Amino acid sequence: MKQWIKQCLVAAAALVAGQAFAEIGKITVVEGNALRRPKEGAPVKLAVGTPIELGDTLDVDTGNLKLELNDGSVIALGEKSKLQINEADFEGQERKGFSAVLEAGKLWTKVKKALGGAKYEVSTERAVAGVRGTIFRIDADTLVKAAKGKGGKGAKARKASVVRVVEGVVNVKPSAAVIKASTAAAPPPPKPKGPRTQVAGPQEISLDEWEKKFVDLQQNQQIVIGVDLWEQAEIEAAAKNDAFSKWLEKN
Repeated sequence: MKQWIKQCLVAAAALVAGQAFAEIGKITVVEGNALRRPKEGAPVKLAVGTPIELGDTLDVDTGNLKLELNDGSVIALGEKSKLQINEADFEGQERKGFSAVLEAGKLWTKVKKALGGAKYEVSTERAVAGVRGTIFRIDADTLVKAAKGKGGKGAKARKASVVRVVEGVVNVKPSAAVIKASTAAAPPPPKPKGPRTQVAGPQEISLDEWEKKFVDLQQNQQIVIGVDLWEQAEIEAAAKNDAFSKWLEKN
């Protein structure tokens, strides 16, 4: 009996391990040098056909790459990009949930619609972009000038994330780090002139109030997200014609 129980435990452990490291997609195009960094084990140089697993970090040094997930969704990464896959739940070719963090660089993705509206999210340090079925691009760390009306002429460029919608609708909201930093950076109340009067101090911005600023982003629109920096507008022409965009057109 003890031996039988031991065998069952070993089989169950093997099954769990197999599920944890199950293939979630494959590399379909790779140009340049890129690595797959698994949670355990040595890095693997990426090539066409290389399987991708849950927990992998894809690190693109030079060039660009594309991968196709089990549900048919496609992700492309530009040079100097780093993507960590945190959630990838598939039942056959049906997506149950997917989330990844773009730590650096540029990402373009074409998301296949899933039954029941299964989650598909890509996050950066500053933003969370969630979709059901659409095409969008996200740049994790870009230097941009202050939004209109913030900082005025001569304002220094600051780091921000930029989300651009090519097709469909993307719901964009600030990351928890942006909310925390913005609250901490709230300016003190102005000193009163004349007789002393009581004034209200800085008011904490709730997550609900932040989300009202970042509603659904429509086709051919972009949004810039940073600490005290946000602006929605049409996609810039330069973004449509940079090296990454031109590579996407050919691949």
